[in-house]
Amino acid sequence: MSTLSESSITLERQSLVDQLASHIRGMILSQELKCGESIPEEKIAKLFGVSRTPIRETLRKLEKYGLVRINPRSRATVVEIAPEETNYIGEVRSVIETLAVRILAKKADPEDIRSLEEIARNCANAAKNGNSGESFEADSLFHLEIAKRSGNPYIYSILKDMDGKIQLIRIMNSSLKVMRTDVQIHTLIIEAIANHDPKNASALMQKHVEDFIQHASLSSPPEQTVPPVKSRKTAPRR
Repeated sequence: MSTLSESSITLERQSLVDQLASHIRGMILSQELKCGESIPEEKIAKLFGVSRTPIRETLRKLEKYGLVRINPRSRATVVEIAPEETNYIGEVRSVIETLAVRILAKKADPEDIRSLEEIARNCANAAKNGNSGESFEADSLFHLEIAKRSGNPYIYSILKDMDGKIQLIRIMNSSLKVMRTDVQIHTLIIEAIANHDPKNASALMQKHVEDFIQHASLSSPPEQTVPPVKSRKTAPRR
C-alpha cells in the first residue's frame, strides 16, 4: 500500500511541475520574463499559490529544456543566446530540418497534411492577432511536427533538444511583423510536401532557416508586443 501511496504523491507533484513549467514557459515566450533577467521565485510562487519547492523543481525542468539558467547561490535567469550560438544552431537546423522535410515529402499522407495545416493556421492567426507568444510557439510546433512525422526519431530528438533555445532566438530577434512574413512560407512548404516534391520542400525549408539566421543577426530590437499566452489564464492548484 505504501508503494501505491508514494506513486500517487509523485504523480501529483509531477502534474504540478508540468503545469508550472507550461505557465512559466508562457511568461518567457510572451516576454513577461525577458532574456537575461532574473526569475523572481518568491513572486511566482505567490502568484500561483504554491511553495518555492515546486518552483525550483520547475526551473530545473526548464533548465534542461534550455530556457533557464540556474546560477549557484543566486537566482535563476532566463537564458540569453550569444550571436555565435545562434549561428551554430542555424547551421544544425539547416541540415536536419531540410532532411526531415525531404523525407516527409516522399511519403506524406492526408493526415500529415491536415496536421501541418492546422498548426500553420494557428501560427498565422496568432501573428495576425498580435499574440507573439502563441505565434512563436506555434511556429516551433510546425517544425517539430515535420520532424516527428518524418518517422526518424533521431531527427525529432535533436530538434526537440534545441527547441528551447530556438524559441529564445525568435523572442530576442523577431518581431510580429517579421513573423507574419515568415509564416507565409509554411503554406508553400505544406504544398510541396502534399505534392510529394522533396526537392522543392527542401529548398523552401532551407530558405526558411536562412531567414531565421538573417533575422537573428539584425541589430534592431524586436517589436514590443507582449500579450500573455492563453495558458496563463488559470493558475495551477496545490
